[in-house]
Amino acid sequence: MFSNKYYTTEKATSNGVKFIFATGIFPPDIGGPATYTERLAIEFCQRGFGVSVITYSSAKDKKYDFPVVRISKKYPILKYFLYLFNLLKLAKKCDVVYAQNVTSAGLPALLAAKLFKKRLALKIVGDAAWEQRKPYLKKIQECVAKHAHQIIVPSLFLKKIIMGWGVSENKIEIIYNAPEAVSQLTISKDEAKEKIGISGDIILSIGRLVPWKGFADLIAILPDLLKTNPNFRLVIVGQGKEKLKSGNRVKLVGPVPHSQIPLYFQAADVFVLSSGYEGLSHVILEAMQLGVPVIASREGGNPELIEDNFNGLLVEYSNQEQLKQAILRLWQNKELQEKFIQNSKEKIKDFTWENLVNQTLAVLTS
Repeated sequence: MFSNKYYTTEKATSNGVKFIFATGIFPPDIGGPATYTERLAIEFCQRGFGVSVITYSSAKDKKYDFPVVRISKKYPILKYFLYLFNLLKLAKKCDVVYAQNVTSAGLPALLAAKLFKKRLALKIVGDAAWEQRKPYLKKIQECVAKHAHQIIVPSLFLKKIIMGWGVSENKIEIIYNAPEAVSQLTISKDEAKEKIGISGDIILSIGRLVPWKGFADLIAILPDLLKTNPNFRLVIVGQGKEKLKSGNRVKLVGPVPHSQIPLYFQAADVFVLSSGYEGLSHVILEAMQLGVPVIASREGGNPELIEDNFNGLLVEYSNQEQLKQAILRLWQNKELQEKFIQNSKEKIKDFTWENLVNQTLAVLTS
């Protein structure tokens, strides 16, 4: 137990506590966990805490005020042993190991924490066994989660999932994600469309190209949408293994640097996330922050962000008719669009980075 006390309205100060951030990805890798880990490590360092990061990545894009140990991904099996070996060296001099997933980072973090009697905390943003369809991961994540001292999740939905693994409710804390602070772009919507090279009324969706994200349903309903508005364009940003059909009204952009995402939101007329599974969506938070009306499925943590008919529309997952009608309703009603945009901007005031940092420190040092 540490003696620090943290308050929601003031920055904490360090009493020499040292943290290891054990993560699977880290910038310049693209993804929510990479961005979160970088921002939090920088913030902890600025507040005077000892910080080290270990990650599976050999690429470097900038220098930090703390050590970043990068383990090459070239060697599929050897990389895990190298990760553990380096983590063990770091763990000798730390107080808390904060792992950003339950498997590739969480398992070696558990071993290091047990060996050196360090506090282990986990950030869990999804069910890896379900996502990857690998039953053996289920046993690993349940074991690691049960032995962790604290677990941080970004939604009530995920808390319930982890309790289903047999983990005590008392050690699971909900700390909502916070979008990265960005300034509203000064260019117009038409100028943004020109910059990304896409014209028309843009239906935007962003995410990994995996079946449960619902991109195939969006593509399937596009012909019917075009009958009402021939000017619709479907834009999908992301990468993955799912092979999607595209046409002259579907633009598969591929991966986009996070710094360029606001440009796509500025160009969009509506944002759709019709997924069958979400922990808590960063892209919904970004759409809310950047003033794009949202349509989302009722799955996972989406209803914790979008209240139906208040700041967006919720539809059943894979219900193509509901999805089509929601898009047409929102596109045809400018007043409804503005209502959702304004209500989202009010709701997102609760999802601040300051709150996230202070709440995280309170959990990690309790």
